[in-house]
Amino acid sequence: MSTVRRLYDTDWHAARNNKTLKYRRIPMSKKMLYASLIGALTLTAVAATACSGGQSPGSQSQQQTQQQQQKQPEPVELHLYSLSGQNQEWFDNTYGKYLYEKFPHIKFKVHFPAQAPIADYIGAKGPLDIAFGSYTNYHTSLLDLNLQSDISDLIAKHKVDLNKFQPTTIELQRQLAKGGIYGLPAFIGTSGLYYNKDLFDKFAIPYPKEGITWDELYDLALKLTRKDGDVQYYGFANSTAGYLQVNQYSLDLVDPKTLKAGFETDSWKKIVQMLTRFMTIPGYDVTQATVGNFNTKGIVAMAADYSGCCGFTPGDGIKNWGVIKIPDFPDIRGVGPQSYPNYWFMSSISNNRETAFEVIKFIVSEEFQASLNARGLATSLNDSKLQAGYGKDLSKYNGQNVTALFPKHAKMSNITEYQAIAAGQLNTALTNIATKGVDINTALREAAEATNKKIEETKQMKK
Repeated sequence: MSTVRRLYDTDWHAARNNKTLKYRRIPMSKKMLYASLIGALTLTAVAATACSGGQSPGSQSQQQTQQQQQKQPEPVELHLYSLSGQNQEWFDNTYGKYLYEKFPHIKFKVHFPAQAPIADYIGAKGPLDIAFGSYTNYHTSLLDLNLQSDISDLIAKHKVDLNKFQPTTIELQRQLAKGGIYGLPAFIGTSGLYYNKDLFDKFAIPYPKEGITWDELYDLALKLTRKDGDVQYYGFANSTAGYLQVNQYSLDLVDPKTLKAGFETDSWKKIVQMLTRFMTIPGYDVTQATVGNFNTKGIVAMAADYSGCCGFTPGDGIKNWGVIKIPDFPDIRGVGPQSYPNYWFMSSISNNRETAFEVIKFIVSEEFQASLNARGLATSLNDSKLQAGYGKDLSKYNGQNVTALFPKHAKMSNITEYQAIAAGQLNTALTNIATKGVDINTALREAAEATNKKIEETKQMKK
């Protein structure tokens, strides 16, 4: 009971006991009354402060309002475009269900090439905040449409540490953006030399060992390319077109200054000779000795893949397998292929840069990278512990030498918008050498001429 209440109660009891009095004043000096009132108000204030955890009711209410605003950001709609294809189900399983939980206030609308090519989508005034996909799509899907946007300011503002990424993924962004950054790497392609233990056991040949050279790999491929009964086996299958783009010597397919084919050099001849050497092994069939057949048919003893992801290699057709790093060249020991990154790019026409960057920042966070990596999309972070957990959600990777899939990547070569054109023509040259007996100088000259012609045709189409 408060002091004020006791004062009035005492007065009321006195009046009741003396019925002849309608009202009885209890003598009290003004000083006593003021002191009592002040004491009562002070006790009330102390009690209120104690109940609010040391804050006044006003400040507590203000803090609660701020917390509510932080917990309930304004709803926003973000438009995303998948440069590498796929569909909504793939997006939901790979990214979506994690994004929907993390950002309940964001409505994600994802667009795919099957619905409309990005040029048509943008031409129809479609909104775009983020585009994501392989770096090989950058020039034709973003640069040609002027959709690139430097996010250096947001990286600095949000204190994103670029040193945490695989160095070559940032190196490539610096190259593409002329010192800036257009996107951050979501994942990279794995690269490794896979081998089918059952075929090695069948022919009593020792498994390949870490640190093997390309020459030593060739010797193994010779021994394992043989016919047994009615079945033709192949010692080695290579993702040749892929290797040309991520070659260990960091050679340019197109000269970045002249924009002409850059593979009529002695260095490129060395690469071409190494690759075609495997393709001309007696009994070798380029249509059968493929990474696909290594995965599905079990007729290929070893296979090299450079843009692997998603647990596709090895496939269901091979159960007993191992993996080591891509073979070395003796003069550049320990240098693996270039990285094959996938990026999340900020769009230049986004009206929601801050929100879009929050999403990109989450995609490259340690939290989400661990999840991606466990599901077979190799982390873009330069974290050996995280790399060691690659594919842990996929049972076939359990106990495997998965760190071999994360080599020391070669320096990135110069990437131009004509990269795919050049790689395709050079790959054709390799096939002509292997299957038609065309000499290497002629094959390279013809491939360069065809590349330059297609580049000029492409330039004309843009005018």
